[in-house]
Amino acid sequence: MAEQQQNKYLGLYTILPSELSLHLAEVGLALVTVQDQIQSKEKETQQIKNLNQDFGQKIQGIANELNSILSKLKKKTNDIAQAKLEQKMLGEELDSCNVKLVELDALVQDFSEQNVPLAKQLSNRIGKLTALQQQTVRQAEYRAAKLGQATSHLEEYNEMLEFILKWIEKANILVHGNITWNTSSQLRDQFKSYQVII
Repeated sequence: MAEQQQNKYLGLYTILPSELSLHLAEVGLALVTVQDQIQSKEKETQQIKNLNQDFGQKIQGIANELNSILSKLKKKTNDIAQAKLEQKMLGEELDSCNVKLVELDALVQDFSEQNVPLAKQLSNRIGKLTALQQQTVRQAEYRAAKLGQATSHLEEYNEMLEFILKWIEKANILVHGNITWNTSSQLRDQFKSYQVII
């Protein structure tokens, strides 16, 4: 701008007044400072935008994992051994998500000093994610309890089945065995002799 004014006055074959020259230099310096500040703010804004996208992707990734675990926990199965194995694997996945969530929360807390409004927004999103994580933990605990009950009921059923099968085997032996029918007087005599012994 100062150069334009100088060129204008040179074109008119006159010299730029010193007052005007000094003001133009100050304005030029102020413009350079403002331009540097704008570039600095643009760079800072771009960094914050990138951090926000990075945090958003991490939050979305953890949310997807938790939703996947939650849907797997709600599925029913007919095989208790398979269900126990799945429960163990899902528990490990849930623990991994918990670690990621705690680390992400710590990163947001560190970031909160740099940008309070964005940190509040991220904290709200992490709060919702924590609620989903707690719901998933409750579902895992519920499924573990139901799996424990199913195991207990299956053990009781197997014990009863074993008892019934033994009873059926004894009944078959009695039914197919040789039965000696005694007269009632012989049975009465045996009964009296057993009473004396007892």
